[in-house]
Amino acid sequence: MNKDKLELFVKENADAFSNLEPPSMAWNKVEKELPAVKHYRIVPYVWKAAAAILIFASAWLLNDYLDSHKSSTKFFRPSIVASSPELSELSDAEAYYTSQIGNKQTELATYTKLHPEIIEDLKKEFIEMDKNNAELKKDLAQSNADEKVIEAIMLSYRVKLEILDQILTELRKSTTGSSSQKPAQTNL
Repeated sequence: MNKDKLELFVKENADAFSNLEPPSMAWNKVEKELPAVKHYRIVPYVWKAAAAILIFASAWLLNDYLDSHKSSTKFFRPSIVASSPELSELSDAEAYYTSQIGNKQTELATYTKLHPEIIEDLKKEFIEMDKNNAELKKDLAQSNADEKVIEAIMLSYRVKLEILDQILTELRKSTTGSSSQKPAQTNL
């Protein structure tokens, strides 16, 4: 009940309280008695730390990306190829077989309109052979240039080239018999 009387008194005399202000000397005395507080700004330090973390993380991610890109695009490191004549020979053989296979595929692409089923089957087979070849290359990297793995890789290229030669021979025979149809030029 005392609270109610006090509240009632404050409400009735609110206008009388609101126009009173403390003297300025009183505030000066209160400020002098307060302990001195140093204001440190943390924001510049937070920005510097965030920038350092961002730079470090970016460098780390870039390094990881470049390492994974190198290992996925090149299967031989130049230092290993230079030190191993077998790998150098394999690299040269890969270049040769790749160009020969590309030429045969280009020639085979001229027959796609006449025999699309053969071309589709060949594409599927070559995709499977490429998967096996990729596994062989992984094995080669792990086995430190094992000659058996190198021979298996070279054999896969030879088989691919032989398949293309046989198909081209058969297609040439079949088109010479029916020379009225022209083969269409299409990329494989």
